[in-house]
Amino acid sequence: MKIVIAGGTGGIGKHLVSALKDYHEIIILSRSKSQIISKKLQIINYSTDIESWCKALNNTDVIINLAGEPIVAKRWSKKQKQIILDSRLNSIKQISKALKIINHNPQLIMNASAIGYYSYSSKRQNEHNKNGSHFSSKVCVEWENKAVQDFSSQTKRLVILRMGIVLDSKSGILLKLCPLFRYGLGAIIGSGKQIFPWVDIDDVVESIKHIIKLDIKGPVNIVAPSEDDNYRFSKILGKVLGRPVFIRIPSFILKIFLGEMSDSVVNSSNIYPSILLKSGYQFRFAKLYDSVNKNYTKE
Repeated sequence: MKIVIAGGTGGIGKHLVSALKDYHEIIILSRSKSQIISKKLQIINYSTDIESWCKALNNTDVIINLAGEPIVAKRWSKKQKQIILDSRLNSIKQISKALKIINHNPQLIMNASAIGYYSYSSKRQNEHNKNGSHFSSKVCVEWENKAVQDFSSQTKRLVILRMGIVLDSKSGILLKLCPLFRYGLGAIIGSGKQIFPWVDIDDVVESIKHIIKLDIKGPVNIVAPSEDDNYRFSKILGKVLGRPVFIRIPSFILKIFLGEMSDSVVNSSNIYPSILLKSGYQFRFAKLYDSVNKNYTKE
């Protein structure tokens, strides 16, 4: 198959490309410089003109759109909030526009989203639950609505990937936290009782491969089937790094330093992957300790 991955040089994209490149023709749409890596793998810079997108998307079987400004990269100022939203909507707009120009409908389009779609709650939620009203939820709702609006008529199958907090040694939360925990600065956040909706990077990749093979449509939660809280996560990370964790950071302190972003850290998001499990997917990492132990950085 010919698979186009928008945002393929990001943390998730790199793992996905590595898993697919030996079996499929892969084109990465990225802000990186255009280059031909091999006969079946190339990067196309998409920031210049629509012709690049048209060339990349022609005769594509599957499009996986992971493009978007990291939601926790910077404090949520009014300007940063707009950047976060615009980066997600613009990638959909460009892909849709290019597909119209070349008059091509791929078999499958997957568009990224996040478990931030749901309300903060300690009660378990699945794909049938409604969205929340906080900033992350509002972004996900607009993001998903744009994908449905633009892509529904351009593919036989549209899947929305609502991803949890990805555990990966090379990117994301573990890359940021491991140095702090290693120097004894690891901490339990707030009460520590808030549910921590994690997923191992291997399961992100394998679940996407699983979805490609099956006739799954609509929103799919990409999150481990567990109910681990922040206290357990912090203690496990401290354990695998051989460091005690006894510091607690009160919620109001986080509010001072992180502003509105702190809400996503101190509140529960108890999300369950109903669609994946019903489709027969078996998680490689359903236990938090196994994933953290595999992914922690040793340097």
